[in-house]
Amino acid sequence: MISCTVSVLFLFLSCGFYVPALAQQQAQFNQVLNINGDMDLNSFEFPDRSKVETFSQTQGQLIVNQNTPPVPPNQVTGSTGQPFVALMPQSMSINTNGADDLVGGQIELAMDPQMLEQNAVNPDNTYVGQLSPDRQTWMIMEPLRSVNITDMTIRVQKRTSIDGEYIALGRQTVETSNVLVPFGTDQANSVVIQGTGLQENEFVDGFRMSVRATQPVTMTVDVKDGVEQGMLTQLQDQMTLNDFRYSVVTNLAGVQPDLNRMVTVVQLPINAVRVQKIMQSMGILPDGQVQIGVAQRGVLQNPGGATGQLQGIAQAPPQRRGRGEFRREILKRQTNGGTPTQPQSNNPVATELLLEPTFTPVQADAVFDPLNMRIAIPVPQVDGEYIITMKNAGAAPQPEAAQQPEATQQPEPSGQPAPEAQAPPNPSEAARPINGTGSAATETTKAEPAEPEESTTKLERRQEKSNEPPKGSVLIAMKEVNQMVELQKWGGQVPITEMMTKYVKENTGKK
Repeated sequence: MISCTVSVLFLFLSCGFYVPALAQQQAQFNQVLNINGDMDLNSFEFPDRSKVETFSQTQGQLIVNQNTPPVPPNQVTGSTGQPFVALMPQSMSINTNGADDLVGGQIELAMDPQMLEQNAVNPDNTYVGQLSPDRQTWMIMEPLRSVNITDMTIRVQKRTSIDGEYIALGRQTVETSNVLVPFGTDQANSVVIQGTGLQENEFVDGFRMSVRATQPVTMTVDVKDGVEQGMLTQLQDQMTLNDFRYSVVTNLAGVQPDLNRMVTVVQLPINAVRVQKIMQSMGILPDGQVQIGVAQRGVLQNPGGATGQLQGIAQAPPQRRGRGEFRREILKRQTNGGTPTQPQSNNPVATELLLEPTFTPVQADAVFDPLNMRIAIPVPQVDGEYIITMKNAGAAPQPEAAQQPEATQQPEPSGQPAPEAQAPPNPSEAARPINGTGSAATETTKAEPAEPEESTTKLERRQEKSNEPPKGSVLIAMKEVNQMVELQKWGGQVPITEMMTKYVKENTGKK
């Protein structure tokens, strides 16, 4: 009876039905772990309750360590609002031996309940931040996150690769999920930039700003109707896509202009349906493309035309003061209630700015975001007005154009012998010995085919330069616009019901 039981157990194990050892494995940090490649679940739990789980198509290895966070928690991209705080004392780094074919990979980080309570963070406002490739910010991928309040864990899922450094972050805001700011110039619609770290704010139409400032800034964004033709004289045959302007005003524009020169990336949403209609009205063919850019009306820093030292009110040369006078001034500030902490109380946001008369294209590297249908571009000074510009860029380049020089050299005039087509001999070559003429002839025949190759490479280089859009703009083909319109029509999702109807119709017709 015992031998029968042992044989049955051996058969059960050999058939692969018993795999609890692979379901979850207790692991240590700085330990080399094996990843099976037979599409069985790899689950590793670490001493701090963090987990790494994935399926894999090939075998590999994995090692996990704890590090001191290389970037403060307030350096965040991918999520709006601020401030962000760390919910774990150390970050977790994951390294594999090139495992980029994972299936359903997820990183689960354990949150400290005491840190949540101390920082007044709602569990719904917890995120997993991944260190950016340039090691400057923590990237949040909101569509990939999952929060489990029961066991106080936060996950990032649907990963095909898990290499990177991760940390649990919490946002100290009352709102959960996306924080959208309404347009307006009143105090209720103002955005406070904390002045430390990197902060992103998104408005109700998708207009998004990523600001890295060195001191607190208060900002409002509004939309203004109409774009006069006199404002477009500097755009060089470009037209405005929309019939409104974004107006950005901060509390540093008029008083401290130099302090407002912070690094800001503005992201302007693109209405794909409007672009499609304009391209159709311009007669652009399906293989055509348009040039999309951003133009700005900046703030006039010296509207009166004064000369001399134009350093602004707040940048006057410092005066020498004695130690006693400095102490008396500090005591006076303390008795008056101390230094204000909110930027809006120090210098309120202006309602109107004196802007330049015309829009000027922003001269910086622009990036097109097809997923969110936005164009992003960095600006040195955020105050001013913004519009999206558009210009017909012609048809897309054809690859056959590089073969035209060879085609022109193929036909040869009939009736002329081959020797007459050669170049006349050089006087220096005539003085050479007769036995050297053969080598000279071979040299000339070898040198002749090099000319069309050089011309072809030059033509290809000119074509590559011509295909690149001007600085501050991107090229969008009609085919991309049609795809964006279709995606927008179905809410950014796959047209499931349309596919079902088409499938049923095709199969019903065959029967």
